[in-house]
Amino acid sequence: MSGKHRWLRISLRSLLVATLIIAVGLAWFTNYANSRRSAFAAIRQAGGQIQMANVPKTALAARLESWFGPELIGDAYKVDLRKTKANNDLLKQIAVLRELRALDLSYASVDDTGLLKIAHLPLQELWLQSTNITDLSAATISGFRSLEFLAINATSLTDHFLEEVQSLPVLKNLGLRGSKVTGAGMQFLSRHPKIEKLDVYSTEVDDAGVESLTSSKSITDLGLSMTKVPNQVFVHLDRLPNLSRADLSGNSLVSTEMVLAFEKSHPKCDIEWYGQ
Repeated sequence: MSGKHRWLRISLRSLLVATLIIAVGLAWFTNYANSRRSAFAAIRQAGGQIQMANVPKTALAARLESWFGPELIGDAYKVDLRKTKANNDLLKQIAVLRELRALDLSYASVDDTGLLKIAHLPLQELWLQSTNITDLSAATISGFRSLEFLAINATSLTDHFLEEVQSLPVLKNLGLRGSKVTGAGMQFLSRHPKIEKLDVYSTEVDDAGVESLTSSKSITDLGLSMTKVPNQVFVHLDRLPNLSRADLSGNSLVSTEMVLAFEKSHPKCDIEWYGQ
């Protein structure tokens, strides 16, 4: 075979490979574009709101965004689905937004199965209050390693959930209002080393539970309103070195005298209180 023919054969082969690569790339981008557009449309149709990340853009990124739109080029930062028609099927579409950092599913009709669909997202903030999740979601939530804020108020979650959730290394804010947790479950919160704010309003948390919390030295804000704590709680609050606020309102076993005495001896800590 002459050199000319060999060069022509190599060129044709290279052209075929290049054409194949371009075809695969176009197919991938088409699928990517369609899935994202579908997700954005479904979120809006359900009544949700989408907040895009506000990050500096290069000239090329800005040009591409002007061509294809922010939904394809920009990053979705937060999806807010509070009190919408959100359900497990919608979570399957949200799952394509792999850059998502914050998701509010408060009051949505989602459960443990739906939560599995978004287990891969790098979420930092997650609202699940008044949803249908159960203790079975402990394993899924354990996988959100970047989670800093978690609201699971008004759910059926129990102490078993707290026991099963593995360490969330950067979790700072945990809402357990109106859940089924008790004082016994508080012992498991020490495995989350950076918790600063904890709210167990209207739960069965008692004096022994607060004593367990004293191992969580990072706590600064503690919500104990409408719980089972007595005056003895101040002995344990004294052992939280960074505490700056505690809500003890609605606890009939806590006296005005003890509140005033604690505030006097801890001037940097504000106690919110009123009797039942």
